[in-house]
Amino acid sequence: MEFNKTNEKLTEQGVIHFWNLPNKIHVILDSKFKDRLMREFMKVTITKYNANKLTGIARITISDYINEKNIKIRIDFLLKIINVINKEEFNLSNIERNIKWIGDFRSQGVVNPKLSFNFNSREGARFLAAICNEGWISDGMYYSNSKEESRQSVKNDALTVFGGHNKTIGNFVKEKDQYLAFPSIMRDVVLLLTDFKGVKAEKNPNIPSFVLNNKELMYGWLEQTIGDEGHVKFYLDSHRREIIWRRACDTKFNKCKIIEDELHILNRLGIDYDLKNIGNYVTSKGKKRFRMQIRVSRKENLKRLANSMRIPNNVKDKKLIEMLKTC
Repeated sequence: MEFNKTNEKLTEQGVIHFWNLPNKIHVILDSKFKDRLMREFMKVTITKYNANKLTGIARITISDYINEKNIKIRIDFLLKIINVINKEEFNLSNIERNIKWIGDFRSQGVVNPKLSFNFNSREGARFLAAICNEGWISDGMYYSNSKEESRQSVKNDALTVFGGHNKTIGNFVKEKDQYLAFPSIMRDVVLLLTDFKGVKAEKNPNIPSFVLNNKELMYGWLEQTIGDEGHVKFYLDSHRREIIWRRACDTKFNKCKIIEDELHILNRLGIDYDLKNIGNYVTSKGKKRFRMQIRVSRKENLKRLANSMRIPNNVKDKKLIEMLKTC
């Protein structure tokens, strides 16, 4: 059985199976399916002593797996068990269909997960763009935006990709910050697909390659980026119409990879653009950065872009609709 794939392969495909996840992750199986699994396991191993010898799983843990109804099973232990059984009924795909919960042992995790986690949708691309734009990954994964509609849109996209329910993702509203906090399992999945951990201006990550190979995902990335980072400028009296967004990067790099990838997206979609270096600056912590700006303008050009997007920000989307009416 194929239990693992390289990060490069995952980034190309945009699909994460349970067996791609770190061993620290646990799952809860459908109880009837789990009982059949453990009966078959003990039928093969005969005794818990032999089961321990074959898998390295402690006998007390094997007893818990047999006797407890909603037991959390560590992924590497589960893979060892199904490898010993080696029976079609308990292949990887069937196991995945019977996972009812997934997460770190002491975490909230995700109930009724949508395994495999497939990001090949507009929702998947928007979610990754949101984490790239206004999100950050450290001890956990977060998305910060003062607009409730923007947070709700990102939350909806995450639930579409991962499963779960309304309380799976925390929505924290404080005086100086309003943000979403995602379960650690979602962070672990995003880290398999991206290099977004830490300060992105200093890491200089790429957009995942599977996004760059699908036009639907490209539009998803752009509409979220414009919603988070962009400006829709429409002044009827001056006939000025444009969409702009900006990215910052550490001056130790000679180019900003995300900008380069977004230019690739625009080229693939047949969208003309202007690219401008709008200057260097120093952060409050003394970090030297440069900022790049992408600008999309002109009527027909804007139509090609805007007609295929819905910006997840009502103010910007309404302004975009009004702009299109005059094009």
